Amino acid sequence: MTSQERRRLLLQDIDVVIDGGANGGQYAKWMRACGFRGEIFSFEPASETFGVLSEAARSDDRWHCHNAALGPEDGEARLHLTRTSLGSSLFRRTELHSRVWPRDVEAGTELVPMRSLRSLWHELGCDGRRVYLKLDVEGAELSVLEGSGPVLDRIALLELELSLVDMHHGAPAFHEVINFLSGRGFSPVALEQNHNGDDTTGQMLMLDGIFRAPGAGSEDGPGRQ
Repeated sequence: MTSQERRRLLLQDIDVVIDGGANGGQYAKWMRACGFRGEIFSFEPASETFGVLSEAARSDDRWHCHNAALGPEDGEARLHLTRTSLGSSLFRRTELHSRVWPRDVEAGTELVPMRSLRSLWHELGCDGRRVYLKLDVEGAELSVLEGSGPVLDRIALLELELSLVDMHHGAPAFHEVINFLSGRGFSPVALEQNHNGDDTTGQMLMLDGIFRAPGAGSEDGPGRQ
């Protein structure tokens, strides 16, 4: 089964996709290519990249863009920018990150707004709807989940970028994220390689992990009609 075929199956009963770390809208466009026709809420904190995202979503009235980072609480955060924007993160990149992506050099910082899923849930109209949460936030995935509080249990499916090695200074390790998800009752659906890896050592760098919430994320529990 290809990644796209898997998404087509998983998205069949989904009402809303929350796209954390949207960059220029690549993931949301892929969701549309996978057949998803529901609402997409994309979050991108970097102001310049947000302009690209907004333009990508301009002709799609069910794709809503927010110029903010997802995080553990509402407030502001210091974003470390990189030239291509793909490596921009709340954490500084490591030497390994610099070696694997030598063209993605540091490009200053930007103070950006930050929102928590806990405060956004009702605002986005997620109550009673089946939500697919995707987080590709360059090392900040665990802090977003920890700050979600009880709404995390209302998510039907969760997709995370998982680093197997230290890509950002101070970011949680792979096992910390997995232990957190296990402790909250999430079960793995699939692990997919999302990068070719380190050509010099053969080390796999990152995975895309898909997890199912306990109760399948329904407000009414399993078997929602």
